[in-house]
Amino acid sequence: MKIARSFRAGIAVSLVAVALLFAAAKPAEAFLDKTRFAAHLGIAYFCFHHWVLKPYEEQQFAPGAPHRTATIVKGGAALLFAVHEVRVSSKIAHLSKDPFLQKIAGNVDALTGSFGAVGQKLKSGQFNPDDIKSLLSSTTSLGSAAAAGGAPIKDIPVALPGK
Repeated sequence: MKIARSFRAGIAVSLVAVALLFAAAKPAEAFLDKTRFAAHLGIAYFCFHHWVLKPYEEQQFAPGAPHRTATIVKGGAALLFAVHEVRVSSKIAHLSKDPFLQKIAGNVDALTGSFGAVGQKLKSGQFNPDDIKSLLSSTTSLGSAAAAGGAPIKDIPVALPGK
């Protein structure tokens, strides 16, 4: 028993030491570029999909819809948070040496501008259906560029515990 525990502890310490050496040898900007990029971009898309696209499709932005103003303001705030996340993913793409990330960095920059402009409008209570359509077009364009680069973006539903 003691030997097995000390062996496992030795392996754990060895793995931590290797991880620290690996992290020290590689600059922080380059560590898991694609994973970090996907995580930040995924958060941005979640905000867009959950608080803007879904309410838009459910006609919650339409005149006379219940809680319309609150929905529009929430959508604007969500888009402004999404802008931050897209900017972080853009920075990762621009600093990365990965050819795929460098290839789609321009599309990510365009998405940043689109989210920012529409987010400011929504946050101030202004709604134009064409703005939402342009955002959907921008996200589709990024998805097409990713697919062309060999990394298609897939929407994967995840079951939440308790539901």
